[in-house]
Amino acid sequence: MTEEQAVRLCLADRDPIGFEFLVRKYQREAFVHALALLRNRDDAAEACQESFARAFASLPRLSELTAFYPWFYRILRNCCLNMLDRRRTASNYARSVSPDVDEGPEPGPEALMSRGEESERVLATLSSLRLEFREILALKYLRGYDYETLAAILSIPRGTVMSRLFHARKAFQAAYLEHEKRGAAEEPAL
Repeated sequence: MTEEQAVRLCLADRDPIGFEFLVRKYQREAFVHALALLRNRDDAAEACQESFARAFASLPRLSELTAFYPWFYRILRNCCLNMLDRRRTASNYARSVSPDVDEGPEPGPEALMSRGEESERVLATLSSLRLEFREILALKYLRGYDYETLAAILSIPRGTVMSRLFHARKAFQAAYLEHEKRGAAEEPAL
């Protein structure tokens, strides 16, 4: 079965076999994108599950769909952004109710860097960036999308993709160098 056939089955008959094909094809990609946005494996898995359920429920309302993943990614992205908002609201509420309680620091990029692996250093740096920068860098460099695909997935003009990538690369470079400098300053002198 091809993606086009699966989409046709879903649109015409709300066929679960067609949708199952689409889920199997895109579940890993969706998880990687959700993880890049949420920075938590459990939350990413939950966002994927919820997004696929929403997509299945929404398919009958569509008259046509040329490409499944760009449409689905918007659902996934909105789900992730809603989860981030709920997390932020819960955190703000918890601080306002009991400001004396310290939840303890989350492991920062320094802790990840001290493990010594380059991939962890890169992921730590990526996670320290603003959401829109994390998102576009993950889509471009972890998934390898071109500018046109990024524009379709993010629903922004191609020029905005180029501009956002430029600024995201600069922010990544500065954060990476800062993490590296901080790590070198913390190493004990022999």
